[in-house]
This record gives sequence, C-alpha cells and structure tokens, in this order.
Amino acid sequence: MTKALNPQRRLVGGRAVVNRDWIREFTGASVGTAARWYKVRDEQPEEHRHPEKERIEGADFYDEQQFRTFYTWFQAEKKRKVLKADPELYELGVEDVVSINKAARLLNFSGPSVIRKYHQANPGYFPASVGTVEGPTGRMIPGYRVGDLQAFDRERTGDKLGKAGRRPGPQPKAPVGRPSALEEALAAELSARAGGEPLTASQLAERFAAEAIERHGYRPSLAAELSEQYGGPQRSWEYAVRNAHRPAPAPSEADRRTQIALGALRERGDVRGLAASLAREHGGSPDVWSRAVSAARPKLTGPTA
Repeated sequence: MTKALNPQRRLVGGRAVVNRDWIREFTGASVGTAARWYKVRDEQPEEHRHPEKERIEGADFYDEQQFRTFYTWFQAEKKRKVLKADPELYELGVEDVVSINKAARLLNFSGPSVIRKYHQANPGYFPASVGTVEGPTGRMIPGYRVGDLQAFDRERTGDKLGKAGRRPGPQPKAPVGRPSALEEALAAELSARAGGEPLTASQLAERFAAEAIERHGYRPSLAAELSEQYGGPQRSWEYAVRNAHRPAPAPSEADRRTQIALGALRERGDVRGLAASLAREHGGSPDVWSRAVSAARPKLTGPTA
C-alpha cells in the first residue's frame, strides 16, 4: 500500500522551507525522481541548483524559493530537450493520414515502438489512431491524422513523462497473468487471425522473421528492426529470428556419399562396378559405396546408360 504524502512547509527566520513530500506534491514527482534531483545537484548550474537539505527537528527540509527556481529551470530544460518534428510534418495536410512508422519518423522518435509504448503506459498522452493504413509489408498498421500529430508536437514538453517514459508518481502494478510484451505488441495481428489459423505471438513473430529473411536476407540488426516495426522487446525478436534462421544441418557422411554416387550415375550411367570404382576414388569399402549407389538410384530424374 502506498504511503500517504505528508507535505510540510515552515518559516525559519522569515524564510520558507519545505520537506520532500511537499516537493513531490508540488511537482507530481515519484520518490525516486525527487531523490535523484537532489543527488545530482552538483551537475546542475549553480544559479539553478536544487537546494541543499537542512535538518529541522530530525527531518530534511529545503529552501522553498531555491527549489522553485530549480524546478522552473528544470522544466525549461526538459522542454528544450524534447525532439522537435521533421519540417515535413507541417508540409502535409492536416486531414492526411500517415502510418505509425511515418508518424514516428516525422516526430523524430527512434521507431514506432515509442508510440506503442505511449499508448500502453500513458493513455491519452499520444493522439489515438484514426484507423489503419497499408504498411511496408502489405499488412494493415495503425494510421494517424497529421493534424493530431501537429498538435501533439506543438504541445509536447515532456511534462507528462517521468524516467523511462512513465508518468510521475507511483506506478500501477501489472495484473497477474497479463500478456507478454510481445503478445501486446502483436495483439492486432493475433486478433486479425482469430478466425483462421490459430497462432501464438511467438509463432507469428517467427513467421514475420522468416518472411523478412526471405525478402531481404538475414542480417544481425534484423531483431532490432522487427522490434521497431511491430513493437515488443528486442530480446523476444532475437529468439524469433534465431528460430527462423536456423542453418540447415550439415549433411551426414551417408548423405554425402549418396550425392557423390548420384553425380557418378548421371555422369557415367549405372555401369557395372560403379561402387568399387567410387571406393577407389573416395576411400571406403565397396559395400558402403554399393549402399550409396542404391540410395542414389531412385533420385535419378533422367535416363541412365
């Protein structure tokens, strides 16, 4: 159970001081964020630095005016560091609809997984999808109205997000038995296939990985690319890519001899003494090569001599 805040403000020699709970109530910050502001105070500009703590009746207090000065600077810095959109965003019509991939690019996000994370962890922070559009692979993916993206870009300051993209303050506990991150990311695909072939999120991820490898070949960055395209943790996609990219097992010695015998049959025909001849050329007993020739005969597709 979350402990209730106990904000306190006192006057010391005509100067107001406040405790950590007052700071949290004033800013909406989590206990970790408020503690970190103080911990890294030496990294902040001296004129805007978080105030030093003062012990009053066994408790920590901070100069209120100094904290307000710090927090005003902190908010301005946070707003300054927010990535602004690509100018192309404002060249499009407000009623145009773009894919989630293009929306992420226009807003200078690292990928569409950022938008999916906003929807999941911070409902209402990012504009809602207005439907679906065709994605790069031909499947339907979320689409966003350009006017909504423009409004988001004008208003974004980072105020609603704390560390790691969370809202400030206590975080809700995940319910027991919640879907995996990969299942949540592929929920739309799973839903679309509900009426046909039943697939788990892992099976669907492996299928996407296999299709990507078939189209463009395997590359070490593939798991990261799929994570950005479809969402879900990269480690889950690494597992899917590994399963989709399993190299063909090395042929056994018997298979190798069968292939040699097949080549000899096509080249020379099914001549008498072929097994003995192959034994002399490649080593091994005639009996072993006789079995190889017998295994190769059914594989012939053309006439033999």
